[in-house]
Amino acid sequence: MVTTGFGVAFAAAASDNGTISLPNQEVSGVLTAVGGGIVGAVISIMVARAADRETLTHISNVLEGSLTNSLRSDNSRLAPARQLWYHYYPTTLRGERIWRYEQYPFHLSAHIGSLAVEIDVQTDISPTQKYLVEACVRHERLMIVSRKVGYEANVFVEVYPQFDGELTEYFGVGFVRDWDATNIVTKVILSHLPLVPTTAEGTLATEHFATLDGLWESNFTRLNELRLDRVPPAAA
Repeated sequence: MVTTGFGVAFAAAASDNGTISLPNQEVSGVLTAVGGGIVGAVISIMVARAADRETLTHISNVLEGSLTNSLRSDNSRLAPARQLWYHYYPTTLRGERIWRYEQYPFHLSAHIGSLAVEIDVQTDISPTQKYLVEACVRHERLMIVSRKVGYEANVFVEVYPQFDGELTEYFGVGFVRDWDATNIVTKVILSHLPLVPTTAEGTLATEHFATLDGLWESNFTRLNELRLDRVPPAAA
């Protein structure tokens, strides 16, 4: 601002009958331009500092989450999983088998070397609950672990055996305690796109159950062999 003032003052002092000679015009112009540049720089710094505080806070949160998340992976291996996924699985509620649907917004996770997001789970027996959903990749296996925020018990573990990042749908198995407090091994599906027409997360309409069962059966068993038969007891 002082330099700008010098430029204006010099121009005024150097004028002769209202005119300024060419050399004086050049000096005045340089002083005024330099002063204007300084003023602009100061304003820019003041604005940038406020933005920098927000940026630094965001970076701090990302680093903290990246270092404290329990599931870690090579960051490049996580790239195919950093997407919005439509998640489906069957469970039991009040003795009835149902299919559930939620979204896993892993595209919102900015953590380095890990995937972690919080989601709101719609339930039929209690108010909406917040869950932490984490994921990691081991070779071609994608593993997803979810649990209610603030609780270590009743962890939902999902394993997708063939996760190459090239398909739009993946089929796996999950281990969870259902709504009736029974530990079960269940089907799980991840998809880039909705597999059945629905607009609300939570329990799906009964008419969609056969579609999802058929998709899982035809795709999972095509690449994997289930060996869950009970071994007969040895003869006495």
